[in-house]
Amino acid sequence: MKKIGLVMAMAIFVVLSSCKKEEEYLYEDGDYSAEAADFHYGWKAFMEVEISNDAQISVTFDYTDEDGNLKTATTDEVYPMTPHPRIWCPELETQLMAVDIMNFVEVDGVSGATGGSSDSNALFALILEAAKTGDTSTQVLPVE
Repeated sequence: MKKIGLVMAMAIFVVLSSCKKEEEYLYEDGDYSAEAADFHYGWKAFMEVEISNDAQISVTFDYTDEDGNLKTATTDEVYPMTPHPRIWCPELETQLMAVDIMNFVEVDGVSGATGGSSDSNALFALILEAAKTGDTSTQVLPVE
């Protein structure tokens, strides 16, 4: 009888341990992207975010012109802005990487880059909405 009880106990242990509940996540793992609907002063904002286990793994934020050139790759002569986009785009990426996406609150942004700060927050929020359903198609930020 002891053997039957021991075998039954082991069988129950195996069944229960194999039925471990998977963690539930708010966001689906994946690579997500969003972009502005239109070019604004010759540039279109875009963002790419990789999400895994309810955390952002990478954030890329920049602007492209109609020829595919990146705003962060422009020279000071071509794009005379202070601070230059090669400074504030990575700074916004860093701020967004530090955000707890489970309780997303817009980042403060970068002084002197108000439009870019606003664009990055809007694109990030749009991506988070898409990630709730796992929609990895490029999201388009509506024109305001």
